[in-house]
Amino acid sequence: MSTNSEAGNRTLEQATDLLKSFINDPYYRYWPINAGWTSLAAPFQGRIFGRQQIADAYLLGLAVKNDGILVTLDKAMKHLAGPRYSKNLLVLE
Repeated sequence: MSTNSEAGNRTLEQATDLLKSFINDPYYRYWPINAGWTSLAAPFQGRIFGRQQIADAYLLGLAVKNDGILVTLDKAMKHLAGPRYSKNLLVLE
């Protein structure tokens, strides 16, 4: 969820309320962040080319660590995941 205008132009309050509603979804899982950026982003070190990918690498690393799937609208993340971690990424188009 985002307050980014390209992702629906929601206010911070609306985005927060929507995120809170996910807790009621039977497929919702909370992944505690118990590892640092360095270890979570390590699989993507050779693919990070800009400051905007810092958070992307962290979130994708969290999905990989938890054998989960990161869902995003960002098509550029396909390069970050590469073929090895493509199963941990779903890009909505």
